[in-house]
Amino acid sequence: MNFSVIRSADTIWGHTFAMQLARQKRHLLLLGKDLSILESRRTELLRSSKVQIHCIEADDTDTRSIIAVSEHINRYFEVDMLVNYAETGFDRKLVDYDVFSLERKLSTNYAAGTLYAHQLLPNLLVHGQAHILDLWCSQCPVTAWEEALVVFNMRFSDYLNSELQESGVRVNSFGLSKVVDNEGIIRSESQLAAEAADILHRLFDIVPHVCTEK
Repeated sequence: MNFSVIRSADTIWGHTFAMQLARQKRHLLLLGKDLSILESRRTELLRSSKVQIHCIEADDTDTRSIIAVSEHINRYFEVDMLVNYAETGFDRKLVDYDVFSLERKLSTNYAAGTLYAHQLLPNLLVHGQAHILDLWCSQCPVTAWEEALVVFNMRFSDYLNSELQESGVRVNSFGLSKVVDNEGIIRSESQLAAEAADILHRLFDIVPHVCTEK
């Protein structure tokens, strides 16, 4: 039985992708720092989808936590998809961060996804067609240095994809916009679902299912 790992599933975007994947009958491993939110969203997903869903608490600011979580997944689950969702925003100028908080933010927003991919790669390689989906969520408009970091990581994903081409593991990167924009306008659940469904449609070449109304 194969599972899709969704990083930061306790966020709105993470939950949106979990809903779309559950509708495709994919079993899920929900990762996030708030276990109570993960459990609540698991209950919600199980109301409409007959899939297996497990919740795993993970602290993306702690390398040891990422390694421990990945080892647990590799030991007990077969994984054919990793959804690396990361919010890349910076609420201050670069010079206003002290070195420790900047290192923590950069590690969480950018390096953690690469570490998850590295740790779960042996599991992903077992399958004939596995996917790593990198989702970069930024404010719009994006600051120049934030955009540079996202572009750098996307190019690294392209390089990784070329290196893994013969293995059957595909790496894809997509940019997302924050749920609330700079003017305080909140995007609707149906808008988020439509965008997530479109990305998965392009990834799997399937007909998107975007119905979210009960």
